[in-house]
Amino acid sequence: MRLLFVPTTKVSAQNDYLEVSILHGLRALKGNDCVDYPRKKIMYHDFSDISKDQLHGRGFTVLTEPIKDMSEEDRVLSNFDAVLYGCGHMYGEGLVKEFNNISNNNVWVLDGHDLYGDAPRKINFNGEEVIGVQFRKSFKRELVEKVPDVYPTGFGIPKYQIRPIDLTKKDQLYQKTAPDNAIFREVKDVGGGFSHHKFTVEEDYYDDLSRSWFGLTCKKGGWDCMRHYEIMAAGSVLLFRDYNLKPAACSPQVIPCLSYATKEELDTITNRLVVNNTPTDEYHFYLNKQREWLNNVGTTEARAREIIKTIEKNL
Repeated sequence: MRLLFVPTTKVSAQNDYLEVSILHGLRALKGNDCVDYPRKKIMYHDFSDISKDQLHGRGFTVLTEPIKDMSEEDRVLSNFDAVLYGCGHMYGEGLVKEFNNISNNNVWVLDGHDLYGDAPRKINFNGEEVIGVQFRKSFKRELVEKVPDVYPTGFGIPKYQIRPIDLTKKDQLYQKTAPDNAIFREVKDVGGGFSHHKFTVEEDYYDDLSRSWFGLTCKKGGWDCMRHYEIMAAGSVLLFRDYNLKPAACSPQVIPCLSYATKEELDTITNRLVVNNTPTDEYHFYLNKQREWLNNVGTTEARAREIIKTIEKNL
């Protein structure tokens, strides 16, 4: 199958995590049979339109290493079996008839909307207004309703970010970048991809996660967040506030992690899993199960593989 991938052209949205995650995995699996057009410059470490430091999350994680580029001859726009649009529709960009025509009109869309915000279609879910499905034949991150031809997807992390587990480096309970809501602190981080980053050097950020026995996380604009994957990749045990309340189809799906709702519950879990600075069998259980989940479900390639399988079934 040859696949045309159409990324957003909005400069400030170039590091949309869902778009870069899926494109990273697709290019790794399909090579030149996946053509990104227009060329997604930042994936090749071409920061001529926007510097890496200006990108959402400072370009950490998915953009650490460039992907392999292709020649102009391989970037010819013809004979595609399907087209997958990135997240441009979230920024006012429409679907392109020319691209659809050269892809057998087999049109698919990535939907990276958070639960809340602006979107053409909203629904009532559990008594609150949330963003619903926008397209048939789409892959949606924050999926809360059952619609034919709409499939769950989520962020992914490159395999090269998954570090060997080293418990000898653990010297703090949880990471310095733990979200305010996750540790029951007055909310100061309102998002934007910068305020939560106390680190300007990516290796320092991952070192801090690796030093932590636990990585704390929570729902913010949506349930999915690159933080979840970074915590597990760094070799910390993920603890997820209110994870038990997450809709089943919402990403991240079925992570083997402990959910907590109060500071008291959080303290009980951390005191039970690490005793006198020594990890218990339960700690090892979650550490190993989460690493297994990450390798099988949470990498960019694993996410892309599910998308490829779905599109191929619908050729």
